[in-house]
Amino acid sequence: MHKIAPPNLSCRYFTHATETIIWAAKDKKSRHTFNYKRMKYLNSGKQMKSVWTIPPPETWEKRFGKHPTQKPVALLERILLAATNEGDLVLDPFLGGGTTAVSSFRARRQVLGCDESSDSIDLSSRRICSELVQVRVTATFLQFPLDLFPEYMDRSESTHFSILKMSAHVKLVQRERTFYFIGRSQREVIFTVVNTSLHEAYQKFHDAGCVDADVIFMVKTETEIYLA
Repeated sequence: MHKIAPPNLSCRYFTHATETIIWAAKDKKSRHTFNYKRMKYLNSGKQMKSVWTIPPPETWEKRFGKHPTQKPVALLERILLAATNEGDLVLDPFLGGGTTAVSSFRARRQVLGCDESSDSIDLSSRRICSELVQVRVTATFLQFPLDLFPEYMDRSESTHFSILKMSAHVKLVQRERTFYFIGRSQREVIFTVVNTSLHEAYQKFHDAGCVDADVIFMVKTETEIYLA
């Protein structure tokens, strides 16, 4: 396999067009793992080719420090999704900036890393801890001038709203339950399903070609609209 190589920093020779990824096995009898369907899904339904266009590590990947041979998370995640299964043990004998470890956690793989440099171990540890304890959620709220009450209140705990719902003059016109699946790598909504149970939502999530490793958490919203 090949990926697009990083820029030539010395400016003293031609820049490499690709960087080779070695795919090796213990012996001729070794059986390798290749998740063909997964790769085809990631490539918009087409067979994944051996040359990948993946940009260098982004700014957020270097916020805890830089490593001279740091690889992008997107590259390691694709390798792991292609050649390993969830729960497998991944060995990185040259841990470096910790990209393999970070990508393994994101893909729900176990990982064992080694490095002789204490600076590399320190950098990797900080990156790994940030992945384990930080969750960034962005929510957008829109306000419409259709409120029955002028004051802000929690509708789920409102006594006035509960009384209103029980009134004979109030009619339920719409009830909607929505499940939002938040992506593990993109950290945005990657799948949405409406008016279903949790079990059915997961079933439709899997039927769409997604797997549990794609999602880091899920949000459920329930909306009821009454006509007074």
